[in-house]
Amino acid sequence: MAALPIPVISVKGKPFERGQQYGSQARKQIQKNVELYFDLWASLWGAKRPEVLKWCAGLIPVIGEYDAEILEELKGVAKGADLSLEEIVALNARYEMVFAQSLAPQCGAGCTSAAALPQATKNGHVFIGQNWDYKTRFQGLSLILEIEQEGGPNIVTHTEAGIIAHRGLNSAGVAVCLNALVSNRDEFEPTTPFLIVARGILSADSLSLALRAVLRAKVTVSFNFLIAHRDGEAIDLEVSPVDVGFLHPEGGILTHSNHFIALSHREDLLDVFKSCAPDTLFRAHRARQLLEQERGKIDVASFQRVFSDHFSHPNSICRHADPRDEEPQQLATLSSAIMDLGARAFYISEGAPCQHEYYKLTPKCLWRD
Repeated sequence: MAALPIPVISVKGKPFERGQQYGSQARKQIQKNVELYFDLWASLWGAKRPEVLKWCAGLIPVIGEYDAEILEELKGVAKGADLSLEEIVALNARYEMVFAQSLAPQCGAGCTSAAALPQATKNGHVFIGQNWDYKTRFQGLSLILEIEQEGGPNIVTHTEAGIIAHRGLNSAGVAVCLNALVSNRDEFEPTTPFLIVARGILSADSLSLALRAVLRAKVTVSFNFLIAHRDGEAIDLEVSPVDVGFLHPEGGILTHSNHFIALSHREDLLDVFKSCAPDTLFRAHRARQLLEQERGKIDVASFQRVFSDHFSHPNSICRHADPRDEEPQQLATLSSAIMDLGARAFYISEGAPCQHEYYKLTPKCLWRD
């Protein structure tokens, strides 16, 4: 495995203390991320900085209502990074800042997620992972965040600098991967941000509480979570403003990309994403097919092969920037993550997995149940 190419930030203590440690250790990366996002929002929909900050101020009580400790942690990040709380909230609500503006046809996005349960794997472990397809300007601004919590499970997440959760796993056996979804019912309202809900999932010490973290969130945008537990379960939740759909594994395999499947036949919900990102319609299916070819023998290498797949290149599971698209619309696989929940191991490729080796991380904090 390759040497670790990105920062590892380790924090512990009370929520504000954890956040301040995070902010101070990653100050330069967080500040750069803030400037890149404000520039992006200005170029996409003409957003002025005061306008964004005013909207984010309205999110502060919403986040606090969802989870007071998460809000305290965000305050600590702001303090440590020498930024305002509203700027840190803007980072953690960056999903809503784009997708709730109904800009999917112009900006696009992607991500392919997959999970395999013990009956389908070589060593009887649960595996879950994803390719993170996003705007090329954000390459190199991610990090590993290791969080030791006093009142909940420890967390390891591969996330963007300044954001408190993305794909990851915890010491209680819960893991999550994320996919964008867009519907005609999505609205730009002050409700619980997608990435804040992801942190709620990773703070759960059981699968039932992870599901509750999603179901209790007030949302006005759509998104998807693929959630797994090391004891042999996985479920996919398609979240929308009108309902939450769910999918269970078939033959021990579960995959998802960027279109509705469970909620695809609702008359009151129109899938906006598939018209501008038609590759989503084959990426999840192809990931399943590739894993099914190795059923009973699936391991880390199997997931690596799936996530390096180039069918329909450049708009493939392993996505490469399409020169026909203009920046900031250009997308590529910025990283690939695979988690072996039984071994409590995290494999990361920083950059497209066809061109970059995976490195293995086995954080000691994950061995505290």
